Amino acid sequence: MKVKNNFQSNKKRLQVLNVMTFMGTPPFYIGLCILFLPFNIKLCITYLLAVTVTELVCAIIKLITRTERPTPRKRKSLYDQYDASTFPSAHTARIASNVSVIIVVYPVIYFILAGTFMIFAVGYSRLALKEHYLADVIVGAFVGVTTSLLIYNWIF
Repeated sequence: MKVKNNFQSNKKRLQVLNVMTFMGTPPFYIGLCILFLPFNIKLCITYLLAVTVTELVCAIIKLITRTERPTPRKRKSLYDQYDASTFPSAHTARIASNVSVIIVVYPVIYFILAGTFMIFAVGYSRLALKEHYLADVIVGAFVGVTTSLLIYNWIF
């Protein structure tokens, strides 16, 4: 009975971590953009441009550094080289990029708190799933915020 409860508990924990990780993926940020589109088209353009540049910056760093993940992966194709590299965390960079643009445009306490929670949740999930090291997550967040603020200031 105890083994079954541990299995169910671990399964639920994994599901929660995967939901948190999902916030750092393209379907999530594209969905957010669609949600904001009727209210502010300039926000959506800035948002998509910022996250695209963030993604490119992360890809370049990953392909240059080629650091190994906590759980190593194969490195056959160029995509495999990108995906197998741990530094920086692109998931954390993406959510930090998304949140930064939204908070700069709408500096409302609810967005600030929710956005901060989302960044920490994605970062935590990447660590708990053993996909990244702490430095990867911290630098990913820094890349996302910095890139987004530069793009925002360039556009506005």
